[in-house]
Amino acid sequence: MPAFKWNKNRTPKKRWFVYGVPGVGKTTLTKYLEGESYMLSLDDSFHRIPEWQGSLNIWSIDPDKPIEDLYEFVETFQPDKFNTLVIDNLSNLEKLWFVEKAKESNNGLDNKLQHYKEYENWVIRFLSKILSYDINIMFTSWEKQAPVTDANGQQFQQYGPDLRPNVRDYVMGNCDVVARLIQNPKTGVRGLIMQGDIGTYAKNRLDERKGCKADEFFETA
Repeated sequence: MPAFKWNKNRTPKKRWFVYGVPGVGKTTLTKYLEGESYMLSLDDSFHRIPEWQGSLNIWSIDPDKPIEDLYEFVETFQPDKFNTLVIDNLSNLEKLWFVEKAKESNNGLDNKLQHYKEYENWVIRFLSKILSYDINIMFTSWEKQAPVTDANGQQFQQYGPDLRPNVRDYVMGNCDVVARLIQNPKTGVRGLIMQGDIGTYAKNRLDERKGCKADEFFETA
């Protein structure tokens, strides 16, 4: 492999991953993005977001043929025309993919064992294509709790994205910021956890912030 040449390196683009419970405001968070954004909507959450209403910069996945539809998206999307691509939401893509594959079974409802590995290979290949774009990218997903074990052998439940483990680790590993979006039940103020611990998966390699309010998320300290 040829030696890496810094003088030919492109300015690094930012990669954000935001997860949280349904309805907490992940899609609404995109209104704070700067520049021209394009949305690949995997769950149609944009309909009630004023900033996206009437926009032509939306690709809404066809739930009846999600796999073919995403192939078409990759073939036609022009990343050089936008500042940011929003992929909203990866958890729903997983659900749609397995529903589509279940149609291959005798009753049209059951997934085969090989579908699970096939899904991981397929979606990682899809995500690797998306991550190759010279454009800022924001991913969203729902959240879930998964068991983790600390160095002393104690088990805890950790909040993280609602994705299959290999897919989750791949996309989180390729993002600069992984943040959990939460809302204060008393004040209604939304904020993001950007530093991880045993109870929450999060990271921030863009700056030193451990958390922030929603409207400050895309700023760099």
